[in-house]
Amino acid sequence: MKSTASRKRAVIAALIGLGILGLAFAVWIDRGPFHDGKSATYWTRQLARDRPKALRALRELGPAAVPALVSAVNRKESWWNRVGNRLRPKLPKLAARHLTSSIEADMIREGAVRALYDLGPNAAPAVPALIRADGDTNRGIFSHTSLAHATLLKIGEAGVPQLIEVLKRSDPKARAKAAMYLGIIGPKAGDAASALGKALSDPHAAVRREAVIALSQIGPPARAALPQLRAALQPGDDYFRLQVAQALWDVGREAELTLPVLINVLTNTNNVNRAKAAMILVEMGPAAREAAPALTNVLREEFSYARVKAEEALRGMQPPTPASTR
Repeated sequence: MKSTASRKRAVIAALIGLGILGLAFAVWIDRGPFHDGKSATYWTRQLARDRPKALRALRELGPAAVPALVSAVNRKESWWNRVGNRLRPKLPKLAARHLTSSIEADMIREGAVRALYDLGPNAAPAVPALIRADGDTNRGIFSHTSLAHATLLKIGEAGVPQLIEVLKRSDPKARAKAAMYLGIIGPKAGDAASALGKALSDPHAAVRREAVIALSQIGPPARAALPQLRAALQPGDDYFRLQVAQALWDVGREAELTLPVLINVLTNTNNVNRAKAAMILVEMGPAAREAAPALTNVLREEFSYARVKAEEALRGMQPPTPASTR
């Protein structure tokens, strides 16, 4: 049986071998683009050691630096790096120098997100990685979630193709976030209408909810999703149906399909969504005249927010007075 000392020597020898292989791999991937003779991968590593200089170099590299920055954002600590850090005092300096501590690794990830923020719309290929970073609240001691959010907002419409691709991924949290950001982009995300329409039948409620909200925010440019919106108006969760009714109005000004749903919710005194139905009717104005009897009945009830919005909706249905047209 090998002694404890022999086993330790074997482990250290294996780590040294892995370190050499890792160094060779690092040399292989350090093949450009270059700034001041150093690759983008090199400059991402420097984000933990000389951040101001590294950020300047990465800005100078511009879009060419995005693949290296994406790798830095996505990078997870390997098992051998974790073991190596525990044995760092016993390793040769050459091997120890190429180990990255967990704190340094998180500094690199946070710095990479900051560099992507500086690149703005040119960082659009990084959208999937930023979506993951935006939902990552337990990764190290540095919080880069809010910075990832700000970066996605800064990329804006340039990231629409990548957000559409994220909608097709297996992670439901990522799909929901992609839909949310498409909604934030608004009318300029019209190309995502078909993908968002398909997301209305997603098995996860959060994805369906974000998709229908996004379609409302995009408005008329999302007309390609009208068939899926009409299909989503089927009986089920009343609040989701109201969101669909809202989207049908915002996207296609469709009153014929939406009014029966709104009236049905409004006339059910036990329905907790009545105020939401009345709010949609306010937006519809004269197109909602068919709902006037139901709204009038609400005015006879005790004071409530639904009653306030019902009164507002009825006022909006009235033709303008001569004084208001001057």
